[in-house]
Parts: sequence; C-alpha cells; structure tokens
Amino acid sequence: MNLKKITILSFLLTGLWACNDLDVPSINIIQDQDVFRSESGVTSYMVRLYEDLPVEDFNFNEEGFNKPLNSLSPGNYTGETLLCMADMIWNNLDGDKFQDWRYNSVRNVNYFIGNFPEYTDHFSQDLSDTWLGEAYFIRAYYYFAMVKRYGGVPIIRTVQNYPEQGIEELKVPRNTEKEVYDFIAEDLDEAIRLLPEHSLASGRVNKYVAYALKSRAMLYAGSIAQYGKMQLNNILGIPAADASYYYKLSYEASKMLKGTYSLYSKYADKFENYWRLFLDGDSPENIFVKYYKYPEKTHTFDCLHIPYQMRGSQGYSSRFNPTLDLVEMFDDIDGNPLTLEIGTDQNPVRYQNRMDLFMKVEPRLRASVILPGDEFKGEEIDVQKGVYVSYPSGELLTSADFNALYEGRSIIGKSGMGNNETTVTGFHTRKYQNPDADKSLVLENRSEQSWIDIRYAEILLNRAEAAFELGEVEDALQAINQVRERAGAKLYTADQLTAKVIQKERRMELAFENQTFWDLRRWRVADMEINNRQFTALCPCYIYDEDKYIFKREYVGPQYTFDVKLNYAKIPSGEISKNDKLEQNPGY
Repeated sequence: MNLKKITILSFLLTGLWACNDLDVPSINIIQDQDVFRSESGVTSYMVRLYEDLPVEDFNFNEEGFNKPLNSLSPGNYTGETLLCMADMIWNNLDGDKFQDWRYNSVRNVNYFIGNFPEYTDHFSQDLSDTWLGEAYFIRAYYYFAMVKRYGGVPIIRTVQNYPEQGIEELKVPRNTEKEVYDFIAEDLDEAIRLLPEHSLASGRVNKYVAYALKSRAMLYAGSIAQYGKMQLNNILGIPAADASYYYKLSYEASKMLKGTYSLYSKYADKFENYWRLFLDGDSPENIFVKYYKYPEKTHTFDCLHIPYQMRGSQGYSSRFNPTLDLVEMFDDIDGNPLTLEIGTDQNPVRYQNRMDLFMKVEPRLRASVILPGDEFKGEEIDVQKGVYVSYPSGELLTSADFNALYEGRSIIGKSGMGNNETTVTGFHTRKYQNPDADKSLVLENRSEQSWIDIRYAEILLNRAEAAFELGEVEDALQAINQVRERAGAKLYTADQLTAKVIQKERRMELAFENQTFWDLRRWRVADMEINNRQFTALCPCYIYDEDKYIFKREYVGPQYTFDVKLNYAKIPSGEISKNDKLEQNPGY
C-alpha cells in the first residue's frame, strides 16, 4: 500500500468527549504506520472521528455546531421556545439553516475503515473489532445527520483521491433517500456485530448504542415512507410500501435495549426525579452522552436560561422562553388536557399565589418548565407583567425598569416581564439547568452539564411509535405507559392510543432536546403546526387593591412561516457549483 499522509488533531477529553490527557505525541503530520500500529495513535484518530459527530447539543444552533452563544436553537423554529426579544425569529424560508454537509468527516472515517485493517495484527482481535465497530457507527451517524436534512445524498464508501481519480469521476450523484437509510442500517448492523457490550470508556459507543441509533434512524425512514411522497426522480422519499419494513427494523432494534438500560427512578418524588435525571451522570437511562468539563470543554446553557433575578455578572438571562402553547400541550394529573383556569378579560380568576393556577399540572411539566411563582434555587421566581391599581377599571402599570415601584411594590417583580433580558412568555426552562450553580458561575462558557444524546425514554417512545404502526398496540401501550408512569402522568388505555397521542407524548417527554424540529418534519405536519401561527404567553398581573393575581393570555412575536419545501433543506450552493451531478432539492 502507498502510505498516505494524514493530519491528526490532538484533543483533551475524558473518555472521548470529556477531559483527560491522551497519551499521544503532539505531532501534525505522520504516516499510517505511526498511527495505526500503536494504541495511542489509533485512539487519537478515534478522538477526531468522535469530535466530528454532529451531536445537536447545547452548542448547536441554526449556524451549525460548536456555537456556545446559542442564538436560535431548533426550539425557536417549532414554538417550543421564543427568544426574549420575541421579534428576532427567523423562518428559514431559504432552507439554509441547520446545515450539515459532512463529507470531510466522511473522508476521515472512510480512511480508517479502508486502511486500519492492514494493521490489526498489532492488536487483539477484540480491540481491533471495537475500533472498526466504532468507525462504522460514526459513519452511520454522519450519514443520518445528512439524510434527515437533505434526503438522498451521495454515498461515498471509500476515500476519493485526486489526481489519481479524474474530476468527473469524483463528481458523485445523489443516491436515493431509501438507499441512504439502507446504507445507515448496513453500517449499524456491522457496528453491532463488531462492538462489545461495554464501551471502552465513557462517551464511546458499544453495540447497544448502535442498536439505539438504529432504532432512531429506522423510525425516521418508516415515517418518511408513511407520510412523505416521492420527488425528484425518487431521490427524495421512500416508497409507502416500505414503511412497515423500516418500522420493524426500528421496533426490533428498540427491543434489544430492554434490560440493559432503564428509566431513571432514583427519587420517589416524580417532579424531583425528572429534573434530576438530566444532571445525574450515573443515570441508568443514559445511552449515549456527550461530556463537558470546565475549563477545556464547556457550554453556556445556564447563562442563557437562568431567570433574571439569578443571572450572573455577564447577563444573557432568560434568552429562551417556553411558550404557553407548549405548556398547554401537557396533561393534568388526571389525564385530561391541561386547562389553566384564567377566566376572561372581563372576569379573570383571582389567585392568592401565582402557583395556585398550576396545582394540577403533571410533575414532568413542572420539572421541564419553571412556572411563574415556582421555586428555583430556593427562591420564588418572581415573574410579573405589571400592576393593576384596581381591576378592571384601574390602569395597568408596566415598566422595563426593575427599580420602578408602585406604593413600594415592584411593578414587574424580580424577573420581569418587560425588560429585554426577561421572559416574554412568562416561563423559563428548568430541564438541564443546574440548580446548584452559584451566581458567580452563571457565565458564558462555564456550564458543564452533560448532553444526553440518546436516552432510554426515547427508545421506549421509538418502540411505541413503531409498534403502533405495525399493529402491536399492546406493546406500544406498555412502552408509552412506562414513560408516563415515570412522568407522573395518568396511564393511557388501549382505546386512547392513536398516532397523534404517541406524537404528542414524544413532544412532551423530549421537549427542549432538539428532537421536535426533526419530528415535525418527518411526520410532515410542520406546515400545519407552524405555518401562519403566532405563539402565546401567560402574563401574571398583580391587582394592588385586592392583593391577588390574575393571568392574561397574549400573542407574542411575529407569525411563523413554514413552507412544505422546508421538509428538505437546501443543498449548499457551493456544493452544487463544485459538482454538477448534484440536483438541488425542490423549491430552491
């Protein structure tokens, strides 16, 4: 073999995604034999492949990956959240947001798959198999990131080389969407065959992580076959007749994780148990996790989500505000649609305390969203839009100034509404926030919570959705009710189970986890859910002469726009200009 020069980047991490010194030489240009003949060299190469994984975590936004100041996350495009400056909402009509054309990364993993087997005699069979299994998993992950964005993309299995290959030979046309999903399944099956049951280190994959990704990816394929349509000479879409085939692949993969992972249930209190599961590194629910550790690898989640009254010295509080629409998606503890009794403008319901309105909310909702008047870090979160001197005849006093008072009482409370650093919806995000972080640590690039990329609750929801579509209603019911029982929600009965109910359950359980954006697209309902829609806020107001609170529902921000063409992203124009065999997606 002709030895190729390759570039190796050195990283500091624990496992592969946290922080630890890797015992590898600090060099930039080395030969295959130097990399692939030593365990430290192969580990360094694997670090690079893992670092390139397009994990949609705390630092993922419309501009791409590793963007710590997460200006517009996927939740801002679905109505899960609104920015504190609500008019700053972009609708992605050009289809160029959340891009991920990942062929540089594909080249790196293809190089490993193609060349490392010549060096396996330097290692044990088990170790060699594990590394190759990781590479196949990683390649499948790369391609899944692309296919869920663009539909069919070129499948490149081996390294392309110029000038050994001519320009025309290097211009590869798009494969069909079906072919790409089949390729992903093939790579994951090979990963499952090669990988051990236990990962080499935290943050690295094993055969069950590969089953989990297969569960997710094949569910997407099944729903695209069921709800989508064939376009662009079959480059886009999957034949409807294949829906059951892909649902079965997802269903069978989901079942393989039973007994290896389980739902987090360390605390008896459902509310406490749910919010803690996102912060407990020992959770049996965690399947695939991206680790952070200050100072080498951090994010800014707490700084961006903290209520104003607890913000750190740099500001940035309350940037992402859960909408009333999301809150009202949840059930109450009796299993009924959540009805917030606020009355009418003419006759609003009076409450002594703001949290009295939320007495019957599901524990999972309260653990995901900080409700106005609820407690966080030992304080009451003081969200208030203004003060009525009396109601309905009195004036509503509002302000953007936290020092503004009426008869000695703050007009907007300690956390707004009205200031541009406060919530515009009345709510804050609790999920993933660290309740133990001192105010001095609520800063940019200071948070170190781990991001749970795949957890067992998602696998149960994948199983429920696939099983239902396959007619396995009892199994679907059992899977979804495990999630609901842990959430503190009333269990479903078989006659209540529908595709819409399963979709709703997924949106509640996986809120703020960057899943809804893709789910709405694969179910082909984004245009119905989002287009021409304005989302709502819940505004607590204090009536001074009654010493009571009332709530007002208000529309905030502009109307959202979603064109059906956005179910597929625009292939980057630069890639089209380089490769005239690529066909652009419809509408662009």
